[in-house]
Amino acid sequence: MALPISKDIVDLQDIEKIQFLTALQADPAKYANYVGEKVNRIMSETVDTKRASFVKVSSDMARMLDMDHNSIASLERTNELINTENTIIAEQENQLNSKTSNNDLTRRQVEINNWYFENKRETLFVLQFVLLVVLSVVVVLYLTHAGWLTQDAADFTIGFILIVGAGTWMYRWYYTSRIRDARYWNKRSFVANKPVSGSTCPPEPEPPAPIIPTCPSGILDPISGKCVSITTASVDPICPSGKNYSIAAGSCI
Repeated sequence: MALPISKDIVDLQDIEKIQFLTALQADPAKYANYVGEKVNRIMSETVDTKRASFVKVSSDMARMLDMDHNSIASLERTNELINTENTIIAEQENQLNSKTSNNDLTRRQVEINNWYFENKRETLFVLQFVLLVVLSVVVVLYLTHAGWLTQDAADFTIGFILIVGAGTWMYRWYYTSRIRDARYWNKRSFVANKPVSGSTCPPEPEPPAPIIPTCPSGILDPISGKCVSITTASVDPICPSGKNYSIAAGSCI
Protein backbone atom coordinates (compact mmCIF):
# COMPACT_ATOMS: atom_id res chain seq x y z
CA MET A 1 0.00 0.00 0.00
CA ALA A 2 2.94 2.29 0.87
CA LEU A 3 4.63 1.77 -2.49
CA PRO A 4 1.75 3.12 -4.65
CA ILE A 5 1.39 6.16 -2.38
CA SER A 6 5.08 6.99 -2.74
CA LYS A 7 4.85 6.61 -6.48
CA ASP A 8 1.86 8.88 -6.58
CA ILE A 9 3.67 11.51 -4.56
CA VAL A 10 6.67 11.38 -6.93
CA ASP A 11 4.37 11.63 -9.92
CA LEU A 12 2.57 14.60 -8.39
CA GLN A 13 5.93 16.32 -7.72
CA ASP A 14 6.99 15.72 -11.31
CA ILE A 15 3.66 17.08 -12.56
CA GLU A 16 4.07 20.15 -10.34
CA LYS A 17 7.58 20.74 -11.67
CA ILE A 18 6.38 20.38 -15.25
CA GLN A 19 3.54 22.85 -14.61
CA PHE A 20 5.95 25.29 -12.94
CA LEU A 21 8.39 25.00 -15.81
CA THR A 22 5.61 25.51 -18.34
CA ALA A 23 4.41 28.61 -16.48
CA LEU A 24 7.98 30.00 -16.40
CA GLN A 25 8.51 29.36 -20.08
CA ALA A 26 5.27 31.20 -20.82
CA ASP A 27 6.84 34.32 -19.27
CA PRO A 28 10.39 34.76 -20.70
CA ALA A 29 11.30 37.57 -18.28
CA LYS A 30 10.29 35.57 -15.25
CA TYR A 31 12.05 32.50 -16.66
CA ALA A 32 15.26 34.44 -17.27
CA ASN A 33 15.04 35.94 -13.78
CA TYR A 34 14.53 32.47 -12.25
CA VAL A 35 17.44 30.97 -14.23
CA GLY A 36 19.67 33.90 -13.25
CA GLU A 37 18.80 33.45 -9.58
CA LYS A 38 19.58 29.74 -9.78
CA VAL A 39 22.89 30.38 -11.57
CA ASN A 40 23.87 33.06 -9.05
CA ARG A 41 22.98 30.79 -6.15
CA ILE A 42 24.94 27.89 -7.64
CA MET A 43 27.92 30.16 -8.32
CA SER A 44 27.68 31.61 -4.82
CA GLU A 45 27.55 28.15 -3.26
CA THR A 46 30.45 27.01 -5.46
CA VAL A 47 32.52 30.07 -4.55
CA ASP A 48 31.70 29.61 -0.88
CA THR A 49 32.66 25.94 -1.09
CA LYS A 50 35.93 26.74 -2.89
CA ARG A 51 36.65 29.59 -0.47
CA ALA A 52 36.05 27.29 2.50
CA SER A 53 38.27 24.64 0.92
CA PHE A 54 40.98 27.24 0.23
CA VAL A 55 40.77 28.57 3.78
CA LYS A 56 41.04 25.04 5.15
CA VAL A 57 43.94 24.16 2.86
CA SER A 58 45.72 27.45 3.61
CA SER A 59 45.18 26.93 7.34
CA ASP A 60 46.57 23.40 7.07
CA MET A 61 49.50 24.68 5.03
CA ALA A 62 50.19 27.47 7.53
CA ARG A 63 50.02 24.96 10.37
CA MET A 64 52.39 22.62 8.53
CA LEU A 65 54.76 25.52 7.83
CA ASP A 66 54.69 26.45 11.49
CA MET A 67 55.39 22.85 12.45
CA ASP A 68 58.23 22.68 9.92
CA HIS A 69 59.65 25.97 11.19
CA ASN A 70 59.42 24.75 14.76
CA SER A 71 61.08 21.48 13.78
CA ILE A 72 63.93 23.37 12.07
CA ALA A 73 64.29 25.66 15.07
CA SER A 74 64.33 22.64 17.41
CA LEU A 75 66.95 20.94 15.22
CA GLU A 76 69.14 24.04 15.20
CA ARG A 77 68.77 24.39 18.96
CA THR A 78 69.65 20.72 19.41
CA ASN A 79 72.74 21.13 17.22
CA GLU A 80 73.75 24.22 19.20
CA LEU A 81 73.36 22.30 22.45
CA ILE A 82 75.39 19.41 21.03
CA ASN A 83 78.14 21.80 19.89
CA THR A 84 78.09 23.52 23.28
CA GLU A 85 78.33 20.18 25.05
CA ASN A 86 81.20 19.07 22.81
CA THR A 87 82.99 22.37 23.42
CA ILE A 88 82.56 22.01 27.18
CA ILE A 89 83.79 18.41 27.07
CA ALA A 90 86.81 19.38 24.95
CA GLU A 91 87.62 22.26 27.31
CA GLN A 92 87.34 19.97 30.33
CA GLU A 93 89.60 17.44 28.64
CA ASN A 94 92.14 20.19 27.91
CA GLN A 95 91.98 21.35 31.51
CA LEU A 96 92.35 17.77 32.71
CA ASN A 97 95.32 17.20 30.40
CA SER A 98 96.93 20.50 31.40
CA LYS A 99 96.42 19.86 35.11
CA THR A 100 99.70 18.00 35.46
CA SER A 101 101.53 20.57 33.35
CA ASN A 102 100.07 23.44 35.38
CA ASN A 103 101.04 21.72 38.62
CA ASP A 104 104.59 21.21 37.36
CA LEU A 105 104.82 24.81 36.13
CA THR A 106 103.48 26.14 39.42
CA ARG A 107 105.86 23.99 41.45
CA ARG A 108 108.79 25.03 39.28
CA GLN A 109 107.84 28.71 39.52
CA VAL A 110 107.73 28.39 43.31
CA GLU A 111 111.18 26.80 43.25
CA ILE A 112 112.53 29.60 41.04
CA ASN A 113 111.01 32.29 43.26
CA ASN A 114 112.43 30.62 46.36
CA TRP A 115 115.88 30.32 44.76
CA TYR A 116 116.00 33.98 43.75
CA PHE A 117 114.65 35.10 47.11
CA GLU A 118 117.30 33.16 49.01
CA ASN A 119 119.98 34.37 46.59
CA LYS A 120 119.00 38.01 47.13
CA ARG A 121 118.86 37.51 50.88
CA GLU A 122 122.33 35.98 50.96
CA THR A 123 123.60 38.75 48.68
CA LEU A 124 122.21 41.25 51.19
CA PHE A 125 124.04 39.40 53.97
CA VAL A 126 127.31 39.58 52.02
CA LEU A 127 126.84 43.31 51.41
CA GLN A 128 126.12 43.86 55.09
CA PHE A 129 129.23 41.86 55.95
CA VAL A 130 131.27 44.03 53.54
CA LEU A 131 129.85 47.08 55.29
CA LEU A 132 130.91 45.64 58.66
CA VAL A 133 134.40 44.98 57.26
CA VAL A 134 134.69 48.56 56.04
CA LEU A 135 133.44 49.92 59.35
CA SER A 136 135.89 47.69 61.23
CA VAL A 137 138.77 48.96 59.07
CA VAL A 138 137.64 52.55 59.70
CA VAL A 139 137.52 51.91 63.47
CA VAL A 140 140.99 50.36 63.42
CA LEU A 141 142.34 53.29 61.42
CA TYR A 142 140.78 55.72 63.86
CA LEU A 143 142.27 53.87 66.85
CA THR A 144 145.64 53.90 65.13
CA HIS A 145 145.37 57.59 64.37
CA ALA A 146 144.40 58.25 68.01
CA GLY A 147 147.44 56.34 69.21
CA TRP A 148 145.58 53.55 70.96
CA LEU A 149 147.00 50.91 68.57
CA THR A 150 150.43 50.53 67.13
CA GLN A 151 150.97 50.47 63.38
CA ASP A 152 151.93 46.79 63.37
CA ALA A 153 148.84 45.80 65.35
CA ALA A 154 146.67 47.92 63.09
CA ASP A 155 148.17 46.37 59.97
CA PHE A 156 147.71 42.85 61.38
CA THR A 157 144.12 43.59 62.40
CA ILE A 158 143.23 45.19 59.07
CA GLY A 159 144.82 42.32 57.17
CA PHE A 160 142.94 39.77 59.24
CA ILE A 161 139.65 41.63 58.67
CA LEU A 162 140.24 41.88 54.91
CA ILE A 163 141.21 38.21 54.68
CA VAL A 164 138.05 37.17 56.56
CA GLY A 165 135.88 39.42 54.36
CA ALA A 166 137.45 38.27 51.11
CA GLY A 167 137.34 34.63 52.21
CA THR A 168 133.66 34.93 53.10
CA TRP A 169 132.84 36.54 49.78
CA MET A 170 134.89 33.96 47.81
CA TYR A 171 133.30 31.07 49.70
CA ARG A 172 129.85 32.42 48.97
CA TRP A 173 130.64 32.84 45.26
CA TYR A 174 132.27 29.42 44.92
CA TYR A 175 129.55 27.59 46.85
CA THR A 176 126.70 29.22 44.90
CA SER A 177 128.25 28.83 41.44
CA ARG A 178 129.97 25.45 41.82
CA ILE A 179 128.46 23.47 44.70
CA ARG A 180 124.93 24.70 45.29
CA ASP A 181 122.14 22.91 43.43
CA ALA A 182 120.75 25.00 40.56
CA ARG A 183 117.17 23.97 41.35
CA TYR A 184 116.90 23.77 45.13
CA TRP A 185 118.63 26.44 47.21
CA ASN A 186 118.97 24.25 50.31
CA LYS A 187 120.65 21.38 48.41
CA ARG A 188 124.08 20.85 47.00
CA SER A 189 125.06 19.03 43.84
CA PHE A 190 127.45 16.10 43.91
CA VAL A 191 129.76 14.92 41.17
CA ALA A 192 128.23 11.83 39.60
CA ASN A 193 130.30 8.69 39.36
CA LYS A 194 131.83 8.30 35.96
CA PRO A 195 130.54 5.28 34.06
CA VAL A 196 132.95 2.43 33.69
CA SER A 197 134.34 2.24 30.16
CA GLY A 198 133.60 -0.92 28.25
CA SER A 199 137.29 -1.27 27.26
CA THR A 200 138.26 -2.07 30.88
CA CYS A 201 135.96 -5.05 31.02
CA PRO A 202 137.64 -8.37 30.22
CA PRO A 203 136.55 -9.91 26.92
CA GLU A 204 134.15 -12.78 27.09
CA PRO A 205 135.83 -16.17 26.57
CA GLU A 206 135.21 -17.79 23.24
CA PRO A 207 133.32 -21.07 23.31
CA PRO A 208 135.60 -24.12 23.04
CA ALA A 209 135.86 -25.79 19.67
CA PRO A 210 133.93 -29.04 19.38
CA ILE A 211 136.07 -32.13 19.87
CA ILE A 212 135.88 -34.50 16.91
CA PRO A 213 136.86 -38.02 17.99
CA THR A 214 139.21 -39.99 15.75
CA CYS A 215 139.53 -43.70 15.38
CA PRO A 216 143.11 -44.76 14.38
CA SER A 217 142.24 -48.46 13.95
CA GLY A 218 138.70 -48.16 12.68
CA ILE A 219 135.94 -45.80 11.67
CA LEU A 220 133.54 -43.64 13.67
CA ASP A 221 129.97 -44.87 13.72
CA PRO A 222 127.79 -41.70 13.41
CA ILE A 223 124.80 -43.48 14.90
CA SER A 224 126.36 -44.94 18.05
CA GLY A 225 129.25 -42.46 18.30
CA LYS A 226 131.74 -45.30 18.82
CA CYS A 227 134.74 -46.55 16.87
CA VAL A 228 134.15 -49.68 14.79
CA SER A 229 137.17 -51.85 13.98
CA ILE A 230 138.04 -52.71 10.38
CA THR A 231 138.16 -56.49 9.80
CA THR A 232 139.22 -56.50 6.15
CA ALA A 233 141.94 -54.13 4.97
CA SER A 234 141.00 -54.40 1.31
CA VAL A 235 137.43 -53.45 1.92
CA ASP A 236 136.76 -49.74 2.52
CA PRO A 237 134.35 -49.07 5.35
CA ILE A 238 130.95 -47.75 4.43
CA CYS A 239 130.46 -44.05 5.32
CA PRO A 240 127.18 -42.17 5.53
CA SER A 241 125.95 -40.43 2.42
CA GLY A 242 127.91 -37.30 1.54
CA LYS A 243 131.13 -38.46 3.35
CA ASN A 244 134.26 -40.31 2.22
CA TYR A 245 136.57 -42.49 4.29
CA SER A 246 140.04 -41.07 4.91
CA ILE A 247 142.78 -43.66 5.57
CA ALA A 248 145.12 -41.02 7.03
CA ALA A 249 142.54 -39.71 9.45
CA GLY A 250 140.98 -43.13 10.02
CA SER A 251 137.47 -41.72 9.89
CA CYS A 252 134.77 -40.54 7.53
CA ILE A 253 135.18 -36.94 6.40
